[in-house]
Amino acid sequence: MNFLRRWWDRQNERDAFKKGVIAFSKHCVAAVKHQVPEATRVRTRALWYGDQTGARVVWTDGSGREWQWPLYLAFHAYRQTPAQREAVIARSLHALLNPPDDEEDEEEEQRVSRTPEQVAQRLLALVAVVWRANASEEIAQEGIAWAKAQGITAFLSPAEHSFIFHEQRPPQADVVNLGWRAEAMVPMIWALGGLPAMPPSNERSTSWSNPMLRQAMKSPADFIAGATLRPAVEVEAEESRLHDEHWHVRDAQLRRQPVPSGLEAGIVIERRYALSWMVGYGDNWDDVPTDT
Repeated sequence: MNFLRRWWDRQNERDAFKKGVIAFSKHCVAAVKHQVPEATRVRTRALWYGDQTGARVVWTDGSGREWQWPLYLAFHAYRQTPAQREAVIARSLHALLNPPDDEEDEEEEQRVSRTPEQVAQRLLALVAVVWRANASEEIAQEGIAWAKAQGITAFLSPAEHSFIFHEQRPPQADVVNLGWRAEAMVPMIWALGGLPAMPPSNERSTSWSNPMLRQAMKSPADFIAGATLRPAVEVEAEESRLHDEHWHVRDAQLRRQPVPSGLEAGIVIERRYALSWMVGYGDNWDDVPTDT
């Protein structure tokens, strides 16, 4: 009975959230039409179906550029102070239209995306890490032998090297945590052309059966030499999407609320980490910022 009650309460909460976002979005559309007179084809996306945390207003400006205004953060702020709805909307739209020119912008300019060779090498390093994290020590040792024989150890980060070549079996906490790196492999496989699209963020990795990865494991040198990446704009867009999903996850955790449907925290965090590294964040793999 308690289960049914919780389910019913959760359904009511989702319904109220959806209705709230829909009502809020109408005011946001009106704000765009008022603040951006040259805007055309002003419309909403991800509003009626699926996860409304991805709701946004989309329009095209006078130069032909398409703008996307994510509404979740503004809606969340509005729910905290309903009387300040217009002020919340104005601040959010102004921040989108007038990004700050500060040190963060300088960091963006200095950020350099990783090369196809670097991504291929990192993927192979993750294969070795996840292999070492196998619950069976016998299978884990096979992974160590593979990494040594194929020269993969040269691609390991300091933390990964310490984990793989631990004098004894690594602590269970490390085994579990680094086993999650299987999800970090997914966006790399996708970026290298091994997947037609990124899988949903609540669908766990099946990378070990991926044909491209299986071939890469057989002939790492050839794989690295022939590696190519998707266009940078696609990888950047995916990193931005995972960044937003990570925000939703962290926000739910801070508020001690269920993670939004369609997201699994561990999957989102690992895939965002990998994508942020690919687009140039962090000096090295062990030091990738994942602030939200």
